[in-house]
Amino acid sequence: MVVNSTSTTSSSVPSSSSSSSSTDWELVWSDEFTGTNIDSTKWTHEQNCTGGGNNELQCYTDRADNSFVADGKLTIVAKKETFAGQGKGDDEPGYNVNDKSVTRDYTSARLRSKNKGDWKYGRMEISAKMPQGQGIWPALWMLPTEWKYGGWPMSGEIDIFEAVNSNTGTFGNTMHGTLHFGRVWPNNAYIGDDHAPATNIWEHFHTYAVEWEEGEIRWYVDDVHFATQTKEGWYNYYWAGQTEGYKIGEGAAPFDQLFHMILNVAVGGNWPGNPNAQTTFPQKMEVDFVRVYQCAKNKTTGIGCATNINPDVTPLIGVPKPVKREFELFKNGVKGLQFSAGGQNFTNTLRPTIYDNGSVGNVVSNPSLAMGDSVVWDIAFNAAPGNAYLMTGDMSGSTVVDNGFKFTNMSSGELKFDLYVDAIQPSTKLQIKLDSGWPNVSYTELENLKVGEWQSVSVPFSNLKPNSIQTGQVNMELITNPFVIEPSGGTAHVKINNLSVKCVADCDIKPVLKGVSSTLTETFNVFVDDVDSNWDFGIGEWQTGGDHIDTAIIDSDDVARGKVLDVKFKTADQNGVAFIQATGTKNVTAFAADGYLEFDMKVVNYGTNTTGIVVKADCVSPCGSGDIPLGFVANGEWKTFKINISQMVSGGLVLTKVNTPFVILPTWGSQNGVHLQLDNIRWVNP
Repeated sequence: MVVNSTSTTSSSVPSSSSSSSSTDWELVWSDEFTGTNIDSTKWTHEQNCTGGGNNELQCYTDRADNSFVADGKLTIVAKKETFAGQGKGDDEPGYNVNDKSVTRDYTSARLRSKNKGDWKYGRMEISAKMPQGQGIWPALWMLPTEWKYGGWPMSGEIDIFEAVNSNTGTFGNTMHGTLHFGRVWPNNAYIGDDHAPATNIWEHFHTYAVEWEEGEIRWYVDDVHFATQTKEGWYNYYWAGQTEGYKIGEGAAPFDQLFHMILNVAVGGNWPGNPNAQTTFPQKMEVDFVRVYQCAKNKTTGIGCATNINPDVTPLIGVPKPVKREFELFKNGVKGLQFSAGGQNFTNTLRPTIYDNGSVGNVVSNPSLAMGDSVVWDIAFNAAPGNAYLMTGDMSGSTVVDNGFKFTNMSSGELKFDLYVDAIQPSTKLQIKLDSGWPNVSYTELENLKVGEWQSVSVPFSNLKPNSIQTGQVNMELITNPFVIEPSGGTAHVKINNLSVKCVADCDIKPVLKGVSSTLTETFNVFVDDVDSNWDFGIGEWQTGGDHIDTAIIDSDDVARGKVLDVKFKTADQNGVAFIQATGTKNVTAFAADGYLEFDMKVVNYGTNTTGIVVKADCVSPCGSGDIPLGFVANGEWKTFKINISQMVSGGLVLTKVNTPFVILPTWGSQNGVHLQLDNIRWVNP
């Protein structure tokens, strides 16, 4: 175990007093909450009103009204009151503890041990009694201290305990243990399990724990082992710098670094929803102790000290590592990108081009220079202004596609190429750009360039900055020049080869289709025999983990229907949604008054589901209409459904930026074996 802490356990609390039943665990850090003050050598209050990235409703404060120690316990109190506080998180640049720019209707506290208690591997356990009620979200969890692999969730998150809406409806006495990991939002991943302790979590203290060793994490309540996950079920995909670019983490990454503890009670948020009239305040989380142990058998890996292993608990179904994709732009010569659209095949062959503002000799370009066994693109930047770029092929002869490209789902995408710098002035910076036509350009500057040797270069799309000369930035839905190189501040002579766009999973480069509009005013199809061209991302699936959903366009048993969309939800311990989406957003405000979503559905098999089907629409998640329950309907027969757009708007749908006009799922937690078919999905404006 690696430990980084400024304080350790009190000598008055020997390891034998721990709830941990294994004698191989050695206590290395604890807080028993004796005395009358929160121990500032172990905890720091986070103070902000940012909403935690989850649209939460509270301000976190350091006031004794919201957190205090008394009677041997830490108490965190969520209150309903108006409070003004900080609009940035404590770790963000420009954070000001005296900032009062955000006003909210609730207060609470969030304590963390960062830089006062940080650990890699061990047993972390907390004895606590929880709050209850709609919109109440207590959590005992861990975040990385150094964020080695980048921001959330690439560096990981370990949730020891979470519960939402306890003692209400279907939530009851359920708590959750979860890992968050993967790649940059919204393509993050998580996996976890739930558990209901023998007695109510809001009436009794329970001890919540994780045992974290190299390559494995186990969850416990009162020493009952209820879940396990191993490194085979998690991954991270992160940018490792300009030379390496994006990579899949090795070994047990991201859960192989120092993490620290967080204790908090949130109010509202995307998961629990808002408090309602039945929610009472104040709500309290009481903590009896926090204890951290190291494994005496192997302090480096934490392996060998597992407690009360339940042989019936097998590792959770994990999330597979993403599949890498590559689109070559220049490799020993210029490349063409091949597409199919409208029943036709196309090749858009890129064209190496220069800009010299009419001054011949400013830029000298040779995209066919032989260099050993390779053909490279040789570019001499002799004077300003000037740049070199790859531009779209001329598609003007097509009746189906326009010039340019759509880059879809490229949040973890990059330009990757080999660069040889023959010469460069000390004052020169090399800029790499993506271009949608001036001034819609975004750029970044390369760093630490070497002269006289080949070097690998990665430009992540997430690092691109807007045009610094004139207001504008690249439009990923309409890229005319997918690679631009331009010197700033001096001259340079470079060579380029092996230039490609690299990304993972469902990323793509697609053609720009003729007749596609960003503003829709008349009735439009979403799916009738096929996905309409306006929804160019097509059919998508989002699932909490594993291979849970299958989607396919098939011939209907009812010949008159032609093609239908077939959707299957296959596993008991996962959840997910199927959807149809565009790579950009659409303005559909014309549908606000009288418009409605219409579709046909047949549920072939309800599996274990008894609560029915849900539909919704999104305006770039988490913006959306909210769930619209259909109930237990269309069982074995086709039915037509109509949902007023005004109902979606009242649930939160913003009609100026709809990107997902149709989402469908069986009710959450009851999806195993559900098989449904869909047809004639359209938005109607009568």
